[in-house]
Amino acid sequence: MQQDAFSGTYPAMDVARSLKNIHVLNALAPREIALLGAECEWRSYARDDIIFSAGHGDGLGGVMFVVTGSVRLARSSGPSGRVAFLDVEAGGQFGEMSVFGVSETDLSAVAREATEIAIMPEERFTELLAREESVSRMLLCQYARLLRKGIEAVATPAVEAPQNATGAQRVYAELLSLAEPRPAGENGTEEGLFVPRLPRHRELAMRLSTSEEVVAGAIADIVKRGIALRDYPGLIIKAPAALQALLPGE
Repeated sequence: MQQDAFSGTYPAMDVARSLKNIHVLNALAPREIALLGAECEWRSYARDDIIFSAGHGDGLGGVMFVVTGSVRLARSSGPSGRVAFLDVEAGGQFGEMSVFGVSETDLSAVAREATEIAIMPEERFTELLAREESVSRMLLCQYARLLRKGIEAVATPAVEAPQNATGAQRVYAELLSLAEPRPAGENGTEEGLFVPRLPRHRELAMRLSTSEEVVAGAIADIVKRGIALRDYPGLIIKAPAALQALLPGE
């Protein structure tokens, strides 16, 4: 505990329930950080817990600071229904866009691991931005980095299936688009790709203009071939090159 950082008139918070490692608050005094932490609502989530789902209002009604663990944000992007993901690691925050009048009702959030979140009331965060220049500046720098990252991502388009692709091939292309690198594990697992949260068959079918039966059959086929391995709620792509080879023209 860091009880010497503030006097006994302010609540002493243990390290796990302190905002001292939140990036946008880094320049604040320890006493101010302790006071802000005391005003937050604290919630704990296990791996793969749904923090909130799309269509359920603007998140949890405040700005959410990721104190420990990490959170994956997801929202549909564009008319194709493709899902865009953003990971918020410990020290980051999300849900603040509503402060600027931007609705986030299409956003969903899932804990990627055991995660602790502190929820600051929206009005308190608004007051903090108006009063503390350092917080506003850190937030702007964060948005600038995200903007730059987004521009760079445009230069690397997602895997697209050709127009003559079958329903199964469109499923394979979508899986490659959703996947992220998976490093080799300590238990001897090889490198590959990983879809952390596989969409429901119905969702994939609607997105790819095919049937649920085709989606289920395509996934079952690559699992049977040893190309992929189910790891609920996700999918491990053990042989990305083999999956890529199933696409037209490969």
